[in-house]
Amino acid sequence: MMFEEPTYLIQFGYSGQTLVRRAMEDDYADGVILSPSDYEYGDTISLARDVNRNDGVVLFDPQYYIPRTERPASNSYPYFKQSGGDDFETVVVTNNKNRRELCEQIWEVQNEIDVDAYIAPARFLDTFSDTKLTQWELLTKTFVEVVEDKDPGAKIFASLPVAGASINDDEQRSKLLDIVTKVDLTGFYVSVEYPRYRQNPIFGFEEVKAYLDLLKNLRYNWYDVVLGHSDQIAHLGFGLGINAFGSGHYKNTRAFDTDRWIPQDSGGGSAGVYWYYSEPLMNEMQVEQDMQALYSSNSFSLDKLRLKNPTSPFARELFVREPEDPEWTYKNDSWDHYIWSCHQIAKEYRGLTLEERITRTQENLRNAAEVYSEIEETIGPRENIQSEIYEDWTAAFDSTLSDRDINVIGRVMP
Repeated sequence: MMFEEPTYLIQFGYSGQTLVRRAMEDDYADGVILSPSDYEYGDTISLARDVNRNDGVVLFDPQYYIPRTERPASNSYPYFKQSGGDDFETVVVTNNKNRRELCEQIWEVQNEIDVDAYIAPARFLDTFSDTKLTQWELLTKTFVEVVEDKDPGAKIFASLPVAGASINDDEQRSKLLDIVTKVDLTGFYVSVEYPRYRQNPIFGFEEVKAYLDLLKNLRYNWYDVVLGHSDQIAHLGFGLGINAFGSGHYKNTRAFDTDRWIPQDSGGGSAGVYWYYSEPLMNEMQVEQDMQALYSSNSFSLDKLRLKNPTSPFARELFVREPEDPEWTYKNDSWDHYIWSCHQIAKEYRGLTLEERITRTQENLRNAAEVYSEIEETIGPRENIQSEIYEDWTAAFDSTLSDRDINVIGRVMP
């Protein structure tokens, strides 16, 4: 087993190195999931060593989802450069010799970075056709063989980058699970893509239930599970006994987005982020609009949006400013505060039995719904929050776990 307790790993983009180092030094993250599209190879190695020195977990996502990326940093990695750079040849998966060479190159990069567990490369599974599932199986098994040859006994996670629309189909999801659970692995690094620009990527009862059913069945089969590109839905994952989640400080790293790797995608670069993440609300409030309106209200206590014990060190300035002008002192405050809040989610579930985790998840969902109901009554609906999400998440979570599921997953947990 890779993770002995609920864990939070930073997934980051532009300007993330400073954020990661600060979080590790100040102990409000458990580690990092590195990527080739954000930083050049040498910088990635340097950051990984800093995280290791702080006893953090280091993972590396090969990001083979859409290989022909036009990101300069990617071409500094041998497996991109030696396979054609921006003209990366994707048919390498179907050729035994080339597939083995690719996996060896990806292993060498992760070995040099000194990861705590290897992550296999995988193409994006937008559909679960026989061809795509066979390619996933071939690439994953080849990578496993390489690791077993090069570093016997090492922990290996398979990438499972899938489309939400595909896992929503019960038959297709079962087909996927039947294939992936036949591979001997430590666990899965799961990323699910949903439509872009949704504040909460996963909502709607059926959609949430399908997502949770996928996670439950992986855990049910004794695999460790890392949720990639996730958010406050990690609460539901921990309630199912999952091990870890990754999230970053930009919107596009809180939801899996393959458009980020399409050629000529500019990626957006650095930008100010001015949202206050409220853990009691399990959502975000826009400082310039939502927070100002609540400051001006005499019938809503702002303490309901604060995690009081402990209080976020980055939110303190926001809550002591004059009511008519709430803002962050520095733009980095909102980034650090969000990362800090994600770490608090993981810490909240540590030391709990599965039954206690389930109860905690249900309580958090119920409390968040009550806080948002008060906000709606006070200043009206907020544009970035769908009130239905609380009911959908609660109903989906409650319907996912049977008594038998709880017994089996409870035995899997440490």
